[in-house]
Amino acid sequence: MTAEAGDGRAALERIVFVLHEPQDLVNIALVVRAMKNMELSRLRLVRPLEFDEVRIDGIAHDTEDIVERIEIFDDFDHAVSDCVRVAAATARRRTSRQEWSTPAEGAPKLLARTGGGDVAIVFGREDFGLPNTIIDRADEAMCIPTNPDHPSLNLGHAALLIAYEFRQAAHRMGGLDDRNLSGKPRDQGPPATAGQMESFFTVWQEAMHTIGMFRNVSPTMKMRSYRRAFQRSDLDETELRLFEATAYRIIHYARRMKARLEKTAAEGGGN
Repeated sequence: MTAEAGDGRAALERIVFVLHEPQDLVNIALVVRAMKNMELSRLRLVRPLEFDEVRIDGIAHDTEDIVERIEIFDDFDHAVSDCVRVAAATARRRTSRQEWSTPAEGAPKLLARTGGGDVAIVFGREDFGLPNTIIDRADEAMCIPTNPDHPSLNLGHAALLIAYEFRQAAHRMGGLDDRNLSGKPRDQGPPATAGQMESFFTVWQEAMHTIGMFRNVSPTMKMRSYRRAFQRSDLDETELRLFEATAYRIIHYARRMKARLEKTAAEGGGN
């Protein structure tokens, strides 16, 4: 039995991450955080060296729903006994005929298996990964394509990469919400008119002249570049007024400085 299109969320609920003899509480928390980010919710631990729900929740904030559901087992067999498929996450591609895949290749196939029951993804210890005895008992292996000269990943990183591929595959099945990545829309005012733009360019040219931007160059050529830059920006009225106010401030400041210098020079000449 396979999962049907539109059942992406239900399929993710059938994916069970299994950590075999995890040694570090922080790494357990990192796996929990990765699962929360990717909408996975079921975690099983086989003989963890340490376990503390409060500390895990303190490290992986806002994950109480996952932490409360964590199941602890004394042996591997009982941890996966109810699963219809078991995949071993390993950095070692063995020479045996065991089926293996990358997370991107394996996740869609394993999600399809969830129509028949739970599917386990098994991760090994931080120090030496999964023992061969566990890999041999898995139905297939999943290997993350990393730098061949440095293939091993931190447990939390490996879990995140694999969880990501499962969520991507589940999203393609349908039923998952899309995150809005477009950013906060800006408050767009009425577009600036041609007349307003021409008025602004007159003031801008005067401002640039006062600070010496046209010294030894053609004002016409320089203003042509300014025009193109501002026109590409597609300014609205509010934005145009801001730049126009900036230009006026430059002009007024230049005038005050000129008057101050002239006064200083006059006072000096009188002495």
